[in-house]
Amino acid sequence: MEEGKREIEDYLKDLKEIKKVMDQAENYGIIETWVYWVYGILIIASSVLSYYLVASRELGRMTLFMSVWLPTLFLAGVTETVGWVKRMDKMSAPLLSNRFTKLAVGFLGPMVILGIMMYYLLQTDIPHAGIYLMAAAMPLFMYSQITYSSLMIEAWVLTGMGFLFIINQVSSLQGSAIAGIVAGITFVLTGFHVLYLERRRNG
Repeated sequence: MEEGKREIEDYLKDLKEIKKVMDQAENYGIIETWVYWVYGILIIASSVLSYYLVASRELGRMTLFMSVWLPTLFLAGVTETVGWVKRMDKMSAPLLSNRFTKLAVGFLGPMVILGIMMYYLLQTDIPHAGIYLMAAAMPLFMYSQITYSSLMIEAWVLTGMGFLFIINQVSSLQGSAIAGIVAGITFVLTGFHVLYLERRRNG
């Protein structure tokens, strides 16, 4: 009887420890802070490269999308995965946690839809620079739902700037490059924002 009681107590103790670890993981971002910086650098580099390729080689929009931006999205996905694995390992949390499931489902669907929309959008004459900024805001909106809600600040800033670009019909090569660089800088600043939040949380 006493042995069975101790087993139950040990089991409950293990459950409490698991819950403690999961609660600890909930109090931190789902990915490492440096992921935002890598995002920003990738976006800035791809924007500058796109400007150069179009200006010097007159590369078409679709060719540019396939040769520059699709690889960029792939690298961003790899970066996010590495950042998530490292964060979960640091938190001693299971990789296939409920938060990861929400992250995967929340990101995969919208990103696939966004990629398809951008593919067809690039075949039109609609001003694109503002839409680029809004597209860059989407990941931040999703991150704000599963990590720090204050990331909506950066997301809404990008969205607002996107509206301004659309209203002013910014569609030039320079305008698109500027939009990309602004989006990249915003992600870099978001990284510092997250770093501040986590340091404040850690005391």
